Amino acid sequence: MSVRGTLAYVGAFAAFAAGALAVDVRSDPLAHGALGVLAWAFLAVALRLQSPAVRIQVVVLVAVATALEVFGSLIWRAYTYRLDDLPLYVPAGHGLFYLAALRAASLPLLVRHARGIVIVVTAAATAWMVFSLVRPPLPDLLGFVVWAVFLRFILRGRYPLLYAVSFVMTTALEWYGTSLGAWRWSPLLPVLWLPAGNPPACIGAGYAAMDALTRRIVGRATRPLDHAPRPLPERYGQPVVPE
Repeated sequence: MSVRGTLAYVGAFAAFAAGALAVDVRSDPLAHGALGVLAWAFLAVALRLQSPAVRIQVVVLVAVATALEVFGSLIWRAYTYRLDDLPLYVPAGHGLFYLAALRAASLPLLVRHARGIVIVVTAAATAWMVFSLVRPPLPDLLGFVVWAVFLRFILRGRYPLLYAVSFVMTTALEWYGTSLGAWRWSPLLPVLWLPAGNPPACIGAGYAAMDALTRRIVGRATRPLDHAPRPLPERYGQPVVPE
């Protein structure tokens, strides 16, 4: 996908996400479901424009994210959606989001300044985490935990620019969605009883973990088809989009 195509897709995704969430918080169950159908149609069209390798990676990510959503929202109840369900647009939204993050992190301008972007985002995440720990009424301990996860991926992970980009995108989406009331995080996580913000600080670290898990699943699934050794990529400037 060209730079122009990437910018067009990322812009279309941002507009769709903002509009869909704004409509959803005022919708009845029928319109709520219709938004899900639109999201899946958008994802299907977007994937048709991608290479087979990208399609596979996004589809696996959707499966991973859906399983985590079922557990986190419906079983664990760490957060709940407005209608106390798992909206149909959420799994498709994960695919759209991940594709946007992959494409954005491959933009030449961002790749050229990858190290600086990663440093700035990590510093901002750390400041947010510290603020959330001292902000009343309760310290955001979940935010501290996910900040530590984020730091691990930034320092040791293969794709720090992708993690930084997805962190910024997730943060924007979480702030927007929770401010509208599309979903809400529990102030105390069930079972663990960890205090959490709404949204928790640094929750964007989740996409770093999901990307790593997705790549591992895809890698293991395709390994029998390709026995050639694969060199480890450089941490900065490497392509994050599978060929």
